Amino acid sequence: MKENNPRIKLYIACSLDGFIARKDGSIDWLTEYDNNSRTDYGYSDFYASISTVLMGRKTYEQVLGFGVWPYGEKKTYVFTRQKEPLRREKNVEFVSGDIGEFARQLKENTDEDIWLMGGSQLIKIFLGEGLVQDMIVFIVPIILGGGIPLFDGIGKEIRLTTGTVEKYENGLVKVEYQVSKRQS
Repeated sequence: MKENNPRIKLYIACSLDGFIARKDGSIDWLTEYDNNSRTDYGYSDFYASISTVLMGRKTYEQVLGFGVWPYGEKKTYVFTRQKEPLRREKNVEFVSGDIGEFARQLKENTDEDIWLMGGSQLIKIFLGEGLVQDMIVFIVPIILGGGIPLFDGIGKEIRLTTGTVEKYENGLVKVEYQVSKRQS
């Protein structure tokens, strides 16, 4: 019998008005928070706690644009409906089947937590199917006025319990939530 109960964790930043990117997918508004010499916002500890990274194709393409693939030592699954091959980085596998079934199987067969990185359509599916247990959301002190929403038409109420809240000198706020088992 499995001793560990891995959790799927959404770890993401959004604007105060709830957007994870501009309409064109740009996250340029996050760059001033990336290279903070005083803190990594708990990222190192979080990253050490996970074994697997899950992301959508658009998020994958955005990360590829950063240059060096930052998740080489972690197994990464990229969900895509595209038929043409994408550039494959180390430890990356493309998935195009039933997302919920894949995630449930993955959770059954891993001992460490799983990072749901994004984007919004993948988050919508995971939340809709009750697959996310924890959310770590960084609220960036900016109002974008439009863009790609963090939560896009999930279609049901999801209750959360607030955990740790941490405010940083630069105005960034980290809020940790647990997803309630009782859902509407």
